[in-house]
Amino acid sequence: MTEDEVRQRAFAMPLTSPAYPKGPYRFVDREYLIFTYRSDPALLEKIVPAPLKLHEPLVKFEFMKMPDSTGFGDYCESGQVIPVSFQGEVGGYQHAMYLNDYAPIAGGRELGGSRRSWAVPSSECTRIRSSAPSISMASGSRSAPWAISTGRWTRNRCLTP
Repeated sequence: MTEDEVRQRAFAMPLTSPAYPKGPYRFVDREYLIFTYRSDPALLEKIVPAPLKLHEPLVKFEFMKMPDSTGFGDYCESGQVIPVSFQGEVGGYQHAMYLNDYAPIAGGRELGGSRRSWAVPSSECTRIRSSAPSISMASGSRSAPWAISTGRWTRNRCLTP
């Protein structure tokens, strides 16, 4: 193998048998359900790594079905995303992400630096009664608002149910 061949193939390890294909990647017909909940800011600050800063204490727990992903196949993932900022730019810190397929676990770790682990996440919707569902739950004497986002991604456009 020449040095030029190594440069062309050196996008994943092991070099001669990478765990995932070379990009670009497309995620078609994604289905997702996202719960947003308010958490304790002091606890979140303990788990957000420096130099990131907690942006707001609204954590998202996501369930995603990825039925058609370039080179990764059909898989599911779920996990927590915490809103953070870095040098004034707002983003999301993936605190925990669980997937049921090795290739996107490896790709997410190597390409995106995402914390990903093996699990068998799943979610199922058998009936949608409203096009914009939301829930408000009480916790003791304080209200704990929940927001639910649902939708389906098709060719990079979001279509609401």
